[in-house]
Amino acid sequence: MASDGKKEGSPENTIQRPKRQKVSTEDLPLVPNYVPTNPSPKTTKSRKDFSVGMAKQLLLNQVKKNCSNKNFALSPVSIDVALGMVAAGSRGPTLERMLALLGAQDIDEIKQSASAMMAAANCGGEGGDGPVLCMVNGAWVDKRFPLVDSYEEEVLKGIYGCDAQTVDFLHQADEVVNKVNSWAKNASKGLITNLLQPGSLSPETTIILANGLYFEGTWTTQYRFDVSLNQKRDFYLLMGDTVSIPFMTGHKRYHYESFDGFKVLKIPYQSSAELNRKFSMYVFLPHEKVGLQNLLEELCSNSGFTKQDYFNLREVSLDRVWIPKFEFSYEFNVSTTMKEIGMTFPSVENPEDFSEMMKIPTGIPFFATKMIQKVVVKVDEKGTKAAAVTYGRVLGCGGPPPPKPSFIADHPFMFVIKEEISGLLFFVGAVLNPSL
Repeated sequence: MASDGKKEGSPENTIQRPKRQKVSTEDLPLVPNYVPTNPSPKTTKSRKDFSVGMAKQLLLNQVKKNCSNKNFALSPVSIDVALGMVAAGSRGPTLERMLALLGAQDIDEIKQSASAMMAAANCGGEGGDGPVLCMVNGAWVDKRFPLVDSYEEEVLKGIYGCDAQTVDFLHQADEVVNKVNSWAKNASKGLITNLLQPGSLSPETTIILANGLYFEGTWTTQYRFDVSLNQKRDFYLLMGDTVSIPFMTGHKRYHYESFDGFKVLKIPYQSSAELNRKFSMYVFLPHEKVGLQNLLEELCSNSGFTKQDYFNLREVSLDRVWIPKFEFSYEFNVSTTMKEIGMTFPSVENPEDFSEMMKIPTGIPFFATKMIQKVVVKVDEKGTKAAAVTYGRVLGCGGPPPPKPSFIADHPFMFVIKEEISGLLFFVGAVLNPSL
């Protein structure tokens, strides 16, 4: 296939970046009972860094493991909310580790941030002009470990809008699997099915805390893609092979910028006049066809990814724009991944550390913890559908203007779905093979 004929990233049309610094792994945001118009910028900033940092490290980790033919996605917001639900019921060393992990000063900051996140993540509805965004939480607790009243009423119901269900993991684990799967299917509007497999819950399970996030957005009218203009084009895989897939094209003026080693394109979603929420998808495309790992390493730098330069883009006329249609699901073990990237997932050596959450019988030696997330993303001519379910389980430039640039996403790239007012990144992913 012929090349574009222009060398993106040349000095005349590229923003040069400062020298890469070391990775920072701070943290992200959550939200309570009142409904603020927007999350506190201070709270959002400190909480955002942790989950966003984890998202970047996860994607980089998977690429380094030579998973060159898989697509990846996660929801930093969903992970953060699930971790916050656990932290709000913890005390002692476990709470200290959770606070350090989430970058919070105390449990009040966790709760305040959680309230703000819940408010930011619930807007729009079926049939409205703007996007549909819905966050729901679920809790299933074993009858042997009843919830502490204050945790159930003030935290689960008051902050997370969650009604806990009492179940019997010891004798009816597979029935609980069906209940959780039914909840996940409803929370994701049918996109996520079979979150748990039969036999996946052990009799020692004591509680499952889950967060479900659903997003459906339609491109702003002027940015919608005309299906009649779709073309089958080659997409270049990391290992050198190609696949022929449908590409979309349309509007010629986009918010766009070329940086040192990659370029960014913004596609806005239609918003509602009644809701103070604006969502956009950002596509991060390496200049080199095999440059995804270098891009992720750059975004994992101390100044990368949350740096506003990457989102403050100029509106320019582009010569050509081609973006592939894609749809995929991805499931990963959050706790295992955190260990792989050097972040310690909190363990519970003393069950009494969960006594703010559950009534703990004497003689319980320890609790093991596990967190899983499953994400589904679909991007087509009309817009985007995306859903995530996370569950935690406890077990016992100057110069002349350059030529018009092009944006042809015919090789592995990264994408972000961002809410512009709060600055929250709801979904982050990498497309390595859109044919899957």
